[in-house]
Amino acid sequence: MKLRLFHQLFLLVALTALVAALSMASVLSFNLDRGFSHYLDERDVQSLEAFVASAASRLRARDSLSVQAGEDARLGDLISEMVRSGELSVPPPGPDWPEAYPPIGDAPPMPRDGRRKSGPPDTFGARLLVFDTHGVQVFGPPPPPRDPGLTMPERPIEIGGEIIATVRMLPRRPAPGDVDARFLRNQYFGAATLTGLLLAVASVPAFLLARHGAARLAAMQHATDAISLGDFKARVEVRGNDELSAMAQNINKMAAGLEHLEGARRRWLAEIGHELRTPLTALLGELEALQDGVRPIDRAAIASLSEEATRLSLLVEDLHFLAMSDLAAPPCHFAPADAMQIVEAVSARFGRDLGDSGLELTTVHHQPDGLAVIWDRARIEQLFANLLTNSQRYTDTPGQVKITLSGDADAVRMTVEDSAPGVAAEHLNDLFEPLYRIENARDRASGGSGLGLAVSKAIVLAHGGDISAAPSALGGLMIDIRLPADARPA
Repeated sequence: MKLRLFHQLFLLVALTALVAALSMASVLSFNLDRGFSHYLDERDVQSLEAFVASAASRLRARDSLSVQAGEDARLGDLISEMVRSGELSVPPPGPDWPEAYPPIGDAPPMPRDGRRKSGPPDTFGARLLVFDTHGVQVFGPPPPPRDPGLTMPERPIEIGGEIIATVRMLPRRPAPGDVDARFLRNQYFGAATLTGLLLAVASVPAFLLARHGAARLAAMQHATDAISLGDFKARVEVRGNDELSAMAQNINKMAAGLEHLEGARRRWLAEIGHELRTPLTALLGELEALQDGVRPIDRAAIASLSEEATRLSLLVEDLHFLAMSDLAAPPCHFAPADAMQIVEAVSARFGRDLGDSGLELTTVHHQPDGLAVIWDRARIEQLFANLLTNSQRYTDTPGQVKITLSGDADAVRMTVEDSAPGVAAEHLNDLFEPLYRIENARDRASGGSGLGLAVSKAIVLAHGGDISAAPSALGGLMIDIRLPADARPA
């Protein structure tokens, strides 16, 4: 069965929490086991040292500095006194006493109240061994057989710098049923309970986090599915500032871009059909008039047909150039040239036509010695021809058109400005879109196809430059062009 992303995320977070909780519980149990054993050993040593200090204090209080080696009665009396006072607990007499812990000498006397303070066979008193200076045991259970691996804590009883006895302690026997084992079991149970609680607590945020993340991813999947089916209006709700939100923003940008491209494609088809239909309709009308004898076949008729065919050819050429620019860099033939000569040649060619249209063309430059460049001269002349034709079509007469040229050995700046009418700021960024027109004074009534600025931009980009539009100081439009002096591809 294939797990959904929601289940995978939940299991991942839950298993991570489980492993972390179990690891913590295992480390806690291990440290508790070792630490508790160390604690018991340290407690035994402290009890042993306290017994030695108490025994030495009692002997000094009884003026026992004269106790000689072998006077075991004094030590026995001392231990009996400590048993009666409750400082030392020994197992009670019973059927197990002679076999398990047979006392050395007589059993300690019973207290006056008939009740002896005692403890289980593994208490401190039951594991205490007392030896005199000759190594004779005077109290405690029989010592265990000699074992090199067995260690027993040992402390001397000293009075006045003289050792009168040695006290040793048997190691604690493992007793699963005693208080210590029950304590460890309780601790282990608490650790296991804590692990379960941690897992339960971690499962709730894991469930919520997994469900939230899976829901956001499902929304992205739904949007991308809709986009793949052609619904470019689909969008993803952006919530937060994390990686998923960034992905949602990218999906929305992609959808907006595809929507724009789809709109441009449909507009292209409609505009191209319109632009091709206009010269074709005129051409067919001319031919029908000639066929019907309405218009005689003469040089004027042939010139009119040639003009319409040329217009149609230029339109198709511009469309082909733009299509090639989108697919790859348009073909350019770079060669050494002089930017000043290119501008002067274009001005000479268009100056008279602009003058006949009521527009004054001026050229401003500061390059008396010329400006050496490596460009495709034919494409740059086509660029100027498009810009000047655009000004001729859309500038009111009488008006002005100005070309400005400046630059150095690395880059060249050229501007083409005209007088009123201008272009609103909201349309400036769209002027270089193919077939884009503004429905105002600069409209299609002037006869343009809407491809001139788009072709100009493609030429500039093919030369590695930048082109932009801005309001002109003359009252119309300014086209600003910046090209590298050497436009050959690196």
